[in-house]
Amino acid sequence: MKVAEFMTTDPIVLNPDDSLWETACLFMKKKIDGAPVVKDGKMVGLITKTHLIRAIVDRVDMQNPIKDYMTKQVKYLHPEQDIRDVDIMYTGRYPVLDNNKLIGFITKSDIMVALNQIIDELAGQMETVINSAYNPIVAIDCQGIIRIWNNAAERYTGLPRSDVIGLFINDIIPESQLFEIIKSKKCEYGIRIRIGETSFITNRAPIVNNKGEVTGAVAVLYDVSELEKVTRELAYVKSLNAELDAIIESSYDGLYITDGKGLTLRINKAIKRMTGLGEEDLVNKTMYELVDKGILSRSASILVLEQRKPITITLTTVTGTNLLVSATPVFDEEGNIFRIVTSVRDVSELNTLKQRVEQLEGLNAHFEFQMQQMKVKLSGELVFKNPEMEKLIYQALKIAEVDSTVLISGESGVGKERIAEIIQSHSARKNGPFVKVNCTAIPDNLIESELFGYESGAFTGARREGKPGLFELAHQGTLLLDEIGDIPLHLQVKLLRAIQEKEIFRVGGTKPIKIDVRIIAITNKNLEQMVKQGDFREDLYYRLNVIPIYVPSLRERREDIPLLIRHFLGHFNQRYNYRKEFEPEVIDVLMRYSWPGNIRELENLIERLVVTSSTEKIGLQHLPSYLFSHGDICSEEDQPVTVHRIMPLKDAVEYLEKTILEKTFSITDSYYKAAKILEVDASTISRKARKYQVRVKERS
Repeated sequence: MKVAEFMTTDPIVLNPDDSLWETACLFMKKKIDGAPVVKDGKMVGLITKTHLIRAIVDRVDMQNPIKDYMTKQVKYLHPEQDIRDVDIMYTGRYPVLDNNKLIGFITKSDIMVALNQIIDELAGQMETVINSAYNPIVAIDCQGIIRIWNNAAERYTGLPRSDVIGLFINDIIPESQLFEIIKSKKCEYGIRIRIGETSFITNRAPIVNNKGEVTGAVAVLYDVSELEKVTRELAYVKSLNAELDAIIESSYDGLYITDGKGLTLRINKAIKRMTGLGEEDLVNKTMYELVDKGILSRSASILVLEQRKPITITLTTVTGTNLLVSATPVFDEEGNIFRIVTSVRDVSELNTLKQRVEQLEGLNAHFEFQMQQMKVKLSGELVFKNPEMEKLIYQALKIAEVDSTVLISGESGVGKERIAEIIQSHSARKNGPFVKVNCTAIPDNLIESELFGYESGAFTGARREGKPGLFELAHQGTLLLDEIGDIPLHLQVKLLRAIQEKEIFRVGGTKPIKIDVRIIAITNKNLEQMVKQGDFREDLYYRLNVIPIYVPSLRERREDIPLLIRHFLGHFNQRYNYRKEFEPEVIDVLMRYSWPGNIRELENLIERLVVTSSTEKIGLQHLPSYLFSHGDICSEEDQPVTVHRIMPLKDAVEYLEKTILEKTFSITDSYYKAAKILEVDASTISRKARKYQVRVKERS
């Protein structure tokens, strides 16, 4: 406890020029017997009632200033000083100073309050400690009166503390003989006594004060029955140890146990059977010592101590035995390794098991690869069920395992960049930079400096410090070159050299810069045809075309259209908080369309229909007219008629004719337009419509 906790923080102060009479009046009014004297903010003395009385006895003029009678050599305290270190015998009061500034005043009464509080706290702590003890504790004063009777004493005797405190010990427990200790002044240990039905072992001792006087006695009792229980438990533990020893020795596998510092504690007989090394060779030797001397080629226990996890390795002993060892750490409550248990097997016995493990590892790799495919499908990275797309994803994931250059080709909008992202995200470079550059988006006069960077002063407008190119930014990562077919011929040589030599020169630079970049190129052009026409370098084409991937157009994977429609519809419904649906005939029309813009065109159309339609059901009337033009509708070969059940041929033909007429009239209100769509005469349409009672729908 600090002085600051008990001092008066706003003390009454006097001026050196105050008179003795004024001081006496102030002491009477404020009921104080002393005060500090302060001048210019600094304490210069201390005056007390004693000084005033001495002045009166000496018949001093009471109008004289107190500066001639005060104590000038004043002992003061610091606010952070421990109150227990204050000498209350020196004076009855202390000023409290901090940096020579008076901040408080403390009297003997304040100090006594603090000390009483400390005593109360210590007493409370002692009582808590005594009552938390498991064993009974009883203490008496020099008259034999019980002063301490803890909770354990209550529990064992059944006598509450309130009933026994203040009573003579022999009236409560005459067999304790505790009062005799006060007379003999000697300690006694291990004395067996019986209290009621319980037997105890007791230790008794006198309580002696600082003067060597006996002021009481204390006894601590131990329940004999509990000691016997502990003894039985100890015997049980010994039995368990014997069983553990039997288990360790009966194990066919070798068992090797070290402590938390790698010191060998014990081995079983199997270790000697396998290696020819016994306890005299291994026990009480550290694993570091055994490795240094060549007795073991290496140690799994050492690796466990370094990595703090189970380790399995193979090693060779000095006797030439190859071993497979699995070491496991055992941690204590504080998280420290205090034992390492190692299982040891002869490798020659495990050859068959090893082959089986290799088979399982192969299956694991296979299933892991299949999981990656499933992950691509479920994550929404690509939506497909087309068999060719299945093969393409399989190929992309296999390619991701290597660092070869990839050339992805296909029409615009088919998802070539998405395939490139899948390759990058499943490759060993997935945590490296992924730099994308569209070769058509950069002007011809800037593409070289963008790709390869430039040095200071390479051209007008160049940065003073130069600039790294995209190849440098993609170092240890992946560089995606989109629309590679549009890169100028004069740059193709430099690009070829960068790929072949794995180094670049900045524009205006003379020093080669090493790069570690995987190249993925994308094109929607026929590079092979461009090579024949002289528009693309043949050597660059073959350098890029190490692993070709062709992404089929949407019309080549028409079975994916309904999946994509559902995917995009769900996406835009969620984005715009709609709940719109397509009529079945809309899906039929979208299935027949040729989709020159592929998935990108389909996505844009779905968003347009969701946003512009005013009803939750999107029907044929909401579709743009170009979807019904003959030139954009797929051929009959692309949309074969599906037969769901067997019926007479005549009935099937009539059913099909009626169905086609109904679908056609759902998108047109004219016999002439229907005839043009179905490529027959208008009279045929009219006749068939009357036969099947199919009417043209009126347009609102």
